[in-house]
Formats: sequence, C-alpha cells, structure tokens
Amino acid sequence: MQNLIKTLADTLFVDLVNKDCNGANINKNEFDVMIEAYKAEHKNRVDDCSELTLEQKSKLKDTFNKMLDNFKKYRQECLRINGRLIE
Repeated sequence: MQNLIKTLADTLFVDLVNKDCNGANINKNEFDVMIEAYKAEHKNRVDDCSELTLEQKSKLKDTFNKMLDNFKKYRQECLRINGRLIE
C-alpha cells in the first residue's frame, strides 16, 4: 500500500509539473490529492522508523504537514492569480 501511495503522489507530481511548465491550467482537486498522498507517504515512512520516539514522530509529521499545507496555499494562490487554477 505504501508503494501505491508513493506512486500516486509521484505520478500526480510529474503530471502537474508538466502542466505548469507548459502553461496549462491545473485542477485544484488533483493538486490537493497529490499533497495528501505525499502526507500519507511521509506518515507511513515516519511511523516505520523504529529509531524515533513517538514525540519525535509526531513532531516530524506535524511539521511536514504544515510545510505542505503552506506550499499548497502559496502555489494555488499563484495559479489563481494567473487564472490557471481550475476550482
């Protein structure tokens, strides 16, 4: 399952980068799914790391999620300003 989530996230990422480079519009839902897939993949990777305490795992997951949420807000607003975000 973990590999499936990573494959989904990477596939969506490559597709969205290609669209962005070509100036095509980007669907907000596809962008959101990509972000959530990367969050899930990161969560699984951190949970599988036996060297970390529960507190460390929690902090890593929370920090990563906040970073992705901020990236998502920033990038979607940039696309929205340029009229390229399909909502």
